[in-house]
Amino acid sequence: MANAIEQRVEANGLTFHVSEYGERGRPAIILLHGFPECGYSWRYQAPFLAGQGYHVLVPDLRGYGYSDAPKDPMAYRQSELVKDVIGILDAFDAGQAVVIGHDWGCALAWQVAREYPQRVRAVVGLSVPYPGIGPRRPTEQMRQAFGERFFYQLYFQQPEIPEQELEADVRDFLRRMYHALSGPGMREKHRAAKPVTGFLDILQPPQGPQPPWMTESDLDVYVKRFENSGLTGPINWYRAMDASWEEQHADGRQRIQPTALFIGGEEDPVIQFAAKALERMPSQMDDLTDIIILDGIGHWIQMEAPDQVNQHLKTFLDGLGS
Repeated sequence: MANAIEQRVEANGLTFHVSEYGERGRPAIILLHGFPECGYSWRYQAPFLAGQGYHVLVPDLRGYGYSDAPKDPMAYRQSELVKDVIGILDAFDAGQAVVIGHDWGCALAWQVAREYPQRVRAVVGLSVPYPGIGPRRPTEQMRQAFGERFFYQLYFQQPEIPEQELEADVRDFLRRMYHALSGPGMREKHRAAKPVTGFLDILQPPQGPQPPWMTESDLDVYVKRFENSGLTGPINWYRAMDASWEEQHADGRQRIQPTALFIGGEEDPVIQFAAKALERMPSQMDDLTDIIILDGIGHWIQMEAPDQVNQHLKTFLDGLGS
């Protein structure tokens, strides 16, 4: 990532790979990626935000890329991931930060804001609406919703099997994933030609060249990161969902207090799946300034529509004042 200072940072007992943009001492922003991504997914936002006068931190999160990847699924509870974010901010003497997340990083951003509102100047979520704390464990809700039908998050609960499938050809998996959940990929309305037994059965491979937002060179970066980390750490985020819910349910805190913004893509399957959470989100927040849905854009919104996302971020950040 051009103009970044790449470094290793100690936080919460682990070592994280962090790309740093802009001058220390300026207002801080931390960018949290999702699955299957890494800090490189913010390549269109980090330089832009630094150019707006912010000190921007872009980590490979726990389990990803060049950061440490514990093997125990319980090491990926949201409570630990939140401590990772706070520890990274502490390592850079950032008392407060704007926390911006996409996908799993979005879910994590909401939790950082929920647990440490005093450390969060504002929070921006991309793709995953904040649902509050549900009445039942996530896997119970999923089993009720999907029954015997395949759902990847339930498939990921199995030990080793998902990794064996996806690590067999990391480039093929990533190519399929980035295409299938993009705006064009979602509009193809792919149907599996055979009974679905694995994740790749539901991911249509692209027929043409890589799109400009995910070139072959970009794909090379992701392949290298996942060949280094493997997929056990990233999939463990899913395996720890129920344990995270139990902790959140026990602590009783529900509302998001910091000023917030949500951006989603019209074609994003998460938006379609979480429609009720999107409707409920304003009632769960003290200061939700806007819900923005980008026409024709899929799941990878900060890459598929970087200029639109950057301008919405700028408007939101300018509105925060000093």
